[in-house]
Amino acid sequence: MKMGVIHATATPEQRSVFFSECGRNCVNGGTLSVYQQLHDRAQGDMDTFFQMANELQGVRGGVVEKGRVYRLVFLECTCKLCKKGYVTTPLLCECSRQSVIYSLQCLWKEKHFTVTLCHSILRGGTDCEMRIEVGK
Repeated sequence: MKMGVIHATATPEQRSVFFSECGRNCVNGGTLSVYQQLHDRAQGDMDTFFQMANELQGVRGGVVEKGRVYRLVFLECTCKLCKKGYVTTPLLCECSRQSVIYSLQCLWKEKHFTVTLCHSILRGGTDCEMRIEVGK
């Protein structure tokens, strides 16, 4: 697989590698600084961070299990490539998932995160929801 082309025949591992770079590039363009400010205001407390995510426009956060499981919901697709109609494949949702992993690991370097895409707009949902599980 060439890095310039990603398609449905790529393995999940190949898509993960490709879209981790995509997600990193995207959030470094501004989203990470928003998350960093929220992290600072929450004084690094994860439960508070996800509750405060509700203050962000177009975002809903929640605590599923204190200190361990969270949800993050995006009420609309924020991907500029998707918004402009350049890319509409649900494969792009891996970029969003990877951007959440990258952002969280930048904020809490000592933690490991498993992020699961529950549903997405590009897959026919009304929003994009991610389940976030925290490991050590």
